[in-house]
This record gives sequence, structure tokens and C-alpha cells, in this order.
Amino acid sequence: HSDFHTTIQPWQKFTVHPEECSSYRFRFVSSVDLHCPIQVSIEDHNFTVIASDGEYIEPEENVSSVTLTNGERFDILVDVSEHEERAYVIRFGGAPGEVANCKDLSAIAFLRYGHSHVNQKLEPDYSESINVPGRHINPLPTIELPSDQIPVPVSDLRSIHTMDHQGLADKTFYLQFGDGDNGANVNNLIFDLKTLTTPLLAQEDHQNQTALCDTSYAEDGFICDPSLDKHSCSCQNILNVETGDVVEMFLINPDLDRPIAHPIHLHGYFFNVLGSGPIPAENPMAFIRQMNEEGNIERNLENPPRKDSIQSIPGGYLLIRFYADNPGYWLMHCHISFDVIEGQVMIVKVGGRSEWDIPEGFPECGTN
Repeated sequence: HSDFHTTIQPWQKFTVHPEECSSYRFRFVSSVDLHCPIQVSIEDHNFTVIASDGEYIEPEENVSSVTLTNGERFDILVDVSEHEERAYVIRFGGAPGEVANCKDLSAIAFLRYGHSHVNQKLEPDYSESINVPGRHINPLPTIELPSDQIPVPVSDLRSIHTMDHQGLADKTFYLQFGDGDNGANVNNLIFDLKTLTTPLLAQEDHQNQTALCDTSYAEDGFICDPSLDKHSCSCQNILNVETGDVVEMFLINPDLDRPIAHPIHLHGYFFNVLGSGPIPAENPMAFIRQMNEEGNIERNLENPPRKDSIQSIPGGYLLIRFYADNPGYWLMHCHISFDVIEGQVMIVKVGGRSEWDIPEGFPECGTN
């Protein structure tokens, strides 16, 4: 738009008619591919957040801004019944922080009442976009918020539904996200996607079994040592789950030297966010495993929010849970494109071939 691009496009307008409808629903979707959390707010309007990633939550009222990371979606309700008829600025600001790729970038749109005039010459004000007072849903955890902003992390949200399968987990995985000299990783394991030469679901029997990572890294919470690992920590990181398992995963992010809140996305499932907390600088995965085995991890088992994408917490952990009722091979990965390319990827294998309902005569790669 304007000076920012050679092709001048008008700012988007979203027109509301209070005499016809007093409340409008918006769905914000983050389709970014870098480390680019985006804070969204509407001039002179607080709103109610009703869903995250398409899953309903107990309404969070009187919210002034919400941050979306890669792949996340938030649904809001905007009350338009008692506002002056004019155009209001919808602000979009890249979260601040030294490692955030969209720092200092901003854009705008307009919430237009009726036939109000829209000033298409208006330029975004970055400072305004990130300094909105009030309740802030899902802020980037690595930044210091303005004193007049009240953070509301995802783990504080509540689903409108009671969670099924509240018993003990059948499988627990400890996943530590890092960004070292060899690239983005999980437990210091690099998943080389180029080694997947045939589809796992349809041609599992063609899989190179010698390329599989040792499962103990995720199951027991170990960090791979390239000097000791037979794959030098570059392998196919597949987590094995039986159909019907209750699966818990600790998403651990100790990377304070490069505080990237890796946004993690799981294909094929929604997960419940049971809780979060801080971790020590030394041996955080061993600390979390000991805390879990001693029963000292707090869990919201009643009505935790359901999501399929979430930003991890540098210097902290998230605990997520899902019920494995969708057999197949499901990708789980950081949603920063460069991190996927570098290998911050896992595959969750649920069930076996007899449960995957592959059509008879389904064509195979590498055959005529």
C-alpha cells in the first residue's frame, strides 16, 4: 500500500450497519511464515473473544487486543450498537522483540459504519498498534508489555466443553525445542525431510527403518548427542501412538539465548492446553520429567482450551493432551518456514496400516 509497495492497493474496509445488526463476528487468521506474531486491535472498540483455532471458549469480554502467531485463528464479536458513525482503524502490528521478524511493521484496515468517509491516505502508526491499553489475549511471552496492558495467556482460557478422557495419560512425550548451530531442532534431533522418498501412509513397507530416530529421546526426555547417536542426530523423528491412547506432550522451550516462541502446529488433531509454567536454565527436561512423575504438574482437566497451533514459551513449558482417535501419520512442526526446512519436525504415527483404510489398488510412488 502507498509508499510500501509499487502497486497501490486501498486499505480494506469492513462495513457495518448497526441498525441491521448490533454485533459482528470477525475471524482473524495468521498466515505468516516467519517468526511474526501480530497484535490486532480496533480503535475505540473492545471486543469479546469467543473461539481460538475454530474451537469455542468461554467468552473473554472487554478485550482490547489479541496476538496471533503462525497458523492461529481467533474469533471475536464486536458490539457496534453504541458508537459514533464514522470509520475506525483496525490496527495490525508486528510484535516487538529483537528476534521477531515483523518488529516495526504495521498495517491497517477500517471498520466502517454505514457510508462513513474512509481516509485511504492514512498510514499505520506502529507505536499505536502495539501500545493498546487493556486486556491482551495471547501476547508474545518474550516481551515486556506496557504497564497498562493485562496479559491473558492461552492457558488461562477455558473451553465451553468439558474435556473427555480425564484419566492418566497412556503416552507422554518430552519435546524440547531449540535453535542451535545445526538449525532448529527437537531434542537436538534434525528431521531431514528429504529422506522421505515415499508416502508413509500408503507405502509404509518401503520406509527405511535404519533412518528412524531412537524413540527414547522423546519418550524419556533425552537430548541427542551427535557424537554418540548413530545418526549424528539427523534422522526421521516418529512418535508411536496406539489408537485410543490418551497422549500428553510437554513442549519445553529453554532457548533464552535466542528467545523464539516457536509456534507449534499438530496436523490431524485438536489438543487441549492443560497448563504451563517456568523451567530452570539447567536440565529443564529432566526437571519437568521428575515433576511430572512425582505428580507435581498442575493440570486443568475440566475445561482446558482446544487448539491445533500454539506458541511455545521461552523459559517455560506447555502441557498439551489429545485423544488418539484419528489413525495415520500426522505431521507436527514449528510453523516458522525456515525451522521446518531445517528439521524442527516430528511425525506422530497413530495405529497401524489395518486402521488406515487405504483403498484397494491405490497407486504407489515409484511404480508404473
